[in-house]
Amino acid sequence: MTALMTRERQALKAYLPDLADYLDETPLLALEARDSGAIARFRDAGGTALTIPKESGGLGASALDAVRVQRAIGSRSPSLGAGTTMHHLSLATLNEFAQAATEEDRALIQGLVEQRAVIASGFSEGVTGGSVFIPTMSARKKGSSYVINGSKKPCSLSSSMNLLTASVEVDTGERAIALIPADTPGISVHRFWETQILAGAESDEVQLDDVEVPADLVLLNDADDPNGQHEMTGYLWFGLLITANYLGAASSLLERLLAAGKNDHEGYVRAAADIENGMAAVESIARSLDEGERGQDISVRLLLCRIAIRDALVRASSAAIESLGGIAFIKSSDIGYLAAAVHAFAFHPPSRRSVSESLAKYHAGHEFAFA
Repeated sequence: MTALMTRERQALKAYLPDLADYLDETPLLALEARDSGAIARFRDAGGTALTIPKESGGLGASALDAVRVQRAIGSRSPSLGAGTTMHHLSLATLNEFAQAATEEDRALIQGLVEQRAVIASGFSEGVTGGSVFIPTMSARKKGSSYVINGSKKPCSLSSSMNLLTASVEVDTGERAIALIPADTPGISVHRFWETQILAGAESDEVQLDDVEVPADLVLLNDADDPNGQHEMTGYLWFGLLITANYLGAASSLLERLLAAGKNDHEGYVRAAADIENGMAAVESIARSLDEGERGQDISVRLLLCRIAIRDALVRASSAAIESLGGIAFIKSSDIGYLAAAVHAFAFHPPSRRSVSESLAKYHAGHEFAFA
C-alpha cells in the first residue's frame, strides 16, 4: 500500500466499503465497458446518497469528503466517477431547492434517497459553445401538468436512471427544473456514445416526445430560485466532483509508475506535483462550500481552478507516460486508456471560451454570470 491517495482511499472505504472492495477487485477496462454493471454496484453500495445530509436519510458526506471519495473512484473507474458526478449534481441541486421549499418537497428528496434512485442530468452540456444555464428542452403548461419536448445528448446514466432532471424553457418565458420518472411515456434512449473512452458512464441520447409531467414535479426558477443561487450551487458540486474524478484518473497513472519501480524520481515528482497541487485547490474550495459559502466568488474561484487543472493534468499524464516508457505503453492498454480519459476533462462544461469574458470582467468589478 502506497501513501499516494491515502485519505481518498480511507474516505471511500469509510462511506462505501462494498464499492471500494469491488473497484479494487475489478480490472480497469472491465469497469470502463459499456455493460460493466458498475453503476448498479454503486447504487447497491448506497453511493446515491453520498452527498445528502443524514437528516434526509443520506450518508452526510461533506464536500471535502465527497471530493476525496470521487478521486478514489476516478482512480479505479473514470467512467463511474463521471457518470455519478451527474447524479450528485442533480440531487444536490434538488436538495438546495428543497431546503428552501415546502415540507412536501423535502419529503420528495428523502423518498429518492430511500429508493436509492439513480438520477440523470438533462442539462445542456451537449450544446457546442452553449451554456449550462440555457435549457435545450421546452415545456408548455397543460392543465395541472407540463408537456416537455427535447433531447439530451450525451446524457450520462441513460440506461440506469430512475429519474431524469431536466432544465426546461417554459412557454411563459420562465426557466424551470423538471423531475421526470424514467418510465414516463414518451421517454426513449438512443445510442449516441461511440468511443470506448468513458463508455461505462452510459452517455447516450435521451429523447422526450410530449412527455407529460405533473406540475408539482416542475420547479419554476422565478418562484423557487429567483436569483439562481441554488442552481449555481449544483454546479459547484459538479465542478468539484468532476475535477476530483479526473484527478483520480491521472493519479492512477502515478500508481502504475510507482508499481513499475522505474526510479525516475524526477519524472514522477513532476507529474505528482501537478496532480497534488490540483487536489489541494479542489479541497480548499470544498472546505469553503462546507463552511456555507455560495454565489459568484466561489464559483469564479472554482472555474479558474478547473481551467488551470485541465492543463496540469495533460502535463502530468504526459510526464507519467514518458517515465513509464514505451514498453509499458505497448504492453498495457490501461495506460493509453487513462491518458485518453484524462483529456476528456476538457470537454465538460463550461468551455473556457464561453466563460472567459465573464471571469475577466468579474475581476474588473462586474457581476459574474455563466454565458
